[in-house]
Amino acid sequence: MEIKDIVEITKVEMTRLTGFSSPNAIGINKEEGIWRITIEITEKASGAPNLDLLGIYDVRVDASGNLLGYDRIRMRKRCEKDC
Repeated sequence: MEIKDIVEITKVEMTRLTGFSSPNAIGINKEEGIWRITIEITEKASGAPNLDLLGIYDVRVDASGNLLGYDRIRMRKRCEKDC
């Protein structure tokens, strides 16, 4: 399975599991046969888009695209990256 397919499966699974929307892959690493994909997901939309609350997740996936586990590693407002 190609990494682009694994990322798409991971984004769909994170949306399904968390109930949040708009996942984006912002980092990908492979360690000892396990893909670690950093996913940023909108957890709380705001009236002003730059104030949306985003969760950043470390997601572990095997080579077949099976989700092995995930942890929210931090949260931020959307503008924190660009401001």
